[in-house]
Parts: sequence; C-alpha cells; structure tokens
Amino acid sequence: MEYFNLEVLGLNRKLPVLPTPSGMLIAGFNPVGDMELLKRAGEDLARQINESGNKCDIILTTELKGLPVAQEVARVLGVDYVCLRKELKCYMANARQTEGESITSGKTNYFISEDDENKLIGKNVVFVDDVFSTGSTFKSISNYAEKTGFKLTCSATILKEDKLDNIGKIKSGFLFNGIPNYFCGFLPLQ
Repeated sequence: MEYFNLEVLGLNRKLPVLPTPSGMLIAGFNPVGDMELLKRAGEDLARQINESGNKCDIILTTELKGLPVAQEVARVLGVDYVCLRKELKCYMANARQTEGESITSGKTNYFISEDDENKLIGKNVVFVDDVFSTGSTFKSISNYAEKTGFKLTCSATILKEDKLDNIGKIKSGFLFNGIPNYFCGFLPLQ
C-alpha cells in the first residue's frame, strides 16, 4: 500500500492513499480518536477564527469526521455545536432534511432535529469539518444556510486539500464563494 506522510501542527501522521467513490485517489485522513491532533487543531482553528474577527454564536458540522474537531473548536470558543446527521434517528423530533455532497460520500441527505435547527436560525454560524477538498460539502452547507436562515460567517477545517502545485500559494483564510475558510495544514491531492 502507498502512504503519504502528513506534517501538521508539529505532528507527523502516515496516511494510506485510497480511492474515493469517483476513483480519485486521496490520502485517507481520519482524525477520529487522535486526541493530540484534535486538541491542537481545535486550539489553532479557534485562534484563527478569533483573530479574523468572524462572529461565532454556534458551530455546525456534519458527521462523522467533523464531529470531534467541531467539539474541540466549540470547547475552546465557549459555544455550542450541532451536527447534520447522515441517517435519520428516532430521537430526532420533527427532523428536517437537506441535500448534501462530499468527495468521500458523494450525494447524501443530511438530517437535523427541529430543536437543533432552531439553534442555528438567525445566528452567526461557523462550519467546522476535517478536510476542505473540492468545496462540495461547503456549497451544501451554504445552500442549507440560505434555506434555513442563518449567517455562515466562515468555515474551519484541519486540512485544505488541493493540487501539489498550490502548496504555499493558498493561505489560511482563503475565500470560497465570498466566505473565509481557515485551515491548519495542507494535504495534496494524489
């Protein structure tokens, strides 16, 4: 198996190179359970959000790999977070549904309880995830924000994935659809 050596936030991680459903190869980054990386990423992303002056009343994420980093960023910022789930659960009262897409899952539906969705309405929301790749998940979240009635102030991810040629050219705080996106490290597309 081929591996990619990732260096981020003073840490080194060996990532397997794997195909996505579309056949594109990516370095398989999974921060779930990597407490040292999650703690450092949460602190760094919260710092970037604070220093940029972006308002954050609450954090929004999608399951699964976005959850632990969202929890860390929320903890450092002292705000709550809510999660769009990929499956409808019986405890989600009056669940709402929105369409989404990501590089690893393809087209999907997200679900959120009415109570959690109400926490977003009229608020300044930061979207937190593990990796910003093509922007497809972010576009889905932007559409959801417009439909639901909250302001998406920025997004924050542990890694920004892009072409190897772009290392050093893309700075944290880059604009995507007019909204700032912050990240801790860079992951080249394979």
